Amino acid sequence: MEGKPVLGLYIEGVQRGDRPFGEQTRMFEEMSTYGDEMGVRVIVLTPGDYGTNQGLRYNPERRTWVRERAVVPDIVLRRSSSFSKATAALATRELNQLKAIGKLHTLPRIASNKWTFYKLLARVPQLRGHLPRTSLCSSGRELFNTLQSRSDVYIKPLGGSRGVSIYRLRRDGAALLASWERRIVPRKHDQTSNVFQPDTRIEERAIPTLADCLAFWKETKLRRAIVQDTVCLPKRDGSPYDFRWLMGGSDKPQVVARIARLGRPQSITTNIHTGGRAVEAEEMIEDIVGKSQRDQTVRRLDQVAMRVVQTLAKAYGPFAEVGIDLALTENGDIYIFEMNPTPGRRMLRNVDSSLHRLSLEAILEYVIRATAPSRGRSGKER
Repeated sequence: MEGKPVLGLYIEGVQRGDRPFGEQTRMFEEMSTYGDEMGVRVIVLTPGDYGTNQGLRYNPERRTWVRERAVVPDIVLRRSSSFSKATAALATRELNQLKAIGKLHTLPRIASNKWTFYKLLARVPQLRGHLPRTSLCSSGRELFNTLQSRSDVYIKPLGGSRGVSIYRLRRDGAALLASWERRIVPRKHDQTSNVFQPDTRIEERAIPTLADCLAFWKETKLRRAIVQDTVCLPKRDGSPYDFRWLMGGSDKPQVVARIARLGRPQSITTNIHTGGRAVEAEEMIEDIVGKSQRDQTVRRLDQVAMRVVQTLAKAYGPFAEVGIDLALTENGDIYIFEMNPTPGRRMLRNVDSSLHRLSLEAILEYVIRATAPSRGRSGKER
């Protein structure tokens, strides 16, 4: 179809025949199929493809990915949060080129830096009160000094996701007690296996002295991290939970999905990749505030998430989607934790397969809107 917009999904391939794009392979296949129905051509780009006008196109009849030439994307979404040493320089160069000509519609990786994100939102009066107290830490000594006046905090790397390298430190008398989740099955397993095994175990360690804190910091291999006051999450049967709001379209912000993430009993994080599970957000919100206040509270959470989207768009320009992690305390207070510029969808599929499809269609609708002016509005509108 003439004038059909082309969406490029930029990712590092994992070089495996049946899952060439790791755990995102199935999502790409589905997005390609929905794109055909909606009038959007979907291709996948790996580092090096953009410079040679090549891409991979899904063939639903053969259920295979076929390399195509002479393909030029109109909109590109980065789907890898990071790249290997072998491809990082090339990927950075190509993504910068796409950004310079206005084709990259994913928030930059720096936007998900937890300290950068905190500082950006702290400048917005309507959001400042929704942020836990947060400070920057660059050494074990600095961490030890910070913890002399704070009794319960989370230590988080500036980058990263999926619950990686997150520690909780609580004061236990004169000493500090650190706890964290260690993945039993290596995380790389998720990229290469069809079986998702987010098995973890909780480990603990006492930190009574400065020397112990210095050793602990060295073993975490953190260089810089944020120290964030612990927000007491509500629990169901001993399992803490928070929320992920999937927001779409900075040009026309909308709530695409609301998901609650229920961690394992006594868990440190609620992330799906550390054993958490997804449930409907409205159900868990009702547990906290009651049925009579549920809808009003959902609207409050929507408003906070919408304000975050507007703030990010003003700072970084247009983007197709973002995942925002929120908390709702038993007192009804709303907190913003972090955001993910390349949110996954495993949790959506676990709750409602139709919601998973709607979230992919929301991206395709964004592409149609974003490319309409250049196509003279000749493409299919929805």
